[in-house]
Amino acid sequence: MSVRQPRQAAGLKRRGPQREPYDRVLIVCEGEKTEPIYFSELQDHYKLSNANIAVTRASGTDPLSIVHTAQKLQAKEKKDGEHYDRIYCVFDRDRHHNFQAACDKIDRSALRAARSWPCFEYWLLLHFGYTRSPFTESGNNSACDNCIKALKQADSMDDYQKGTTGLFGRLLDRLDTAKQNARRARQDVQATGEDNPSTEVHDLVHYLQHLKDPA
Repeated sequence: MSVRQPRQAAGLKRRGPQREPYDRVLIVCEGEKTEPIYFSELQDHYKLSNANIAVTRASGTDPLSIVHTAQKLQAKEKKDGEHYDRIYCVFDRDRHHNFQAACDKIDRSALRAARSWPCFEYWLLLHFGYTRSPFTESGNNSACDNCIKALKQADSMDDYQKGTTGLFGRLLDRLDTAKQNARRARQDVQATGEDNPSTEVHDLVHYLQHLKDPA
């Protein structure tokens, strides 16, 4: 009787994605759909490995829940003998009462923030031009509602809704414009002390764009 030879892979765990020789990054988003979809599409466009980039949403919808989720995942990696080179918390100013508390926690940690005043849609709006006119509440509309209204008035964005797919590719030709406008807005924040409106999303986008660049 012949003896069956064991398969070479017997007893071995199925291999997941192989880590590439560039930073491992965790991106924790506030939004349930819009922000995770946007950064996942950016990841796909630049062919960034799933073993290096993790895009997730927090268990809650306020800034502190984003920070707590990031810290929890950071601790889990450490327990498993792994680590992320950078961890970004992506959240909006909007109406969140604990926005500043979340910012303070980030300042006392190794986490990084990619914040938007009043909301992520301001980053999208900057693809179409520069504006520093403040977004404020009016009637039943929040500052974010009014920012979205302005975005929907931009060229070909009248169909925009939260959770819209294909945004990254749709706006790709305007990405350099958005980054320049975002930098200009943050420079004006330094001069005026007024954050509304501005964003830090361009810093995260630029970092991911060049993640594969040789050191």
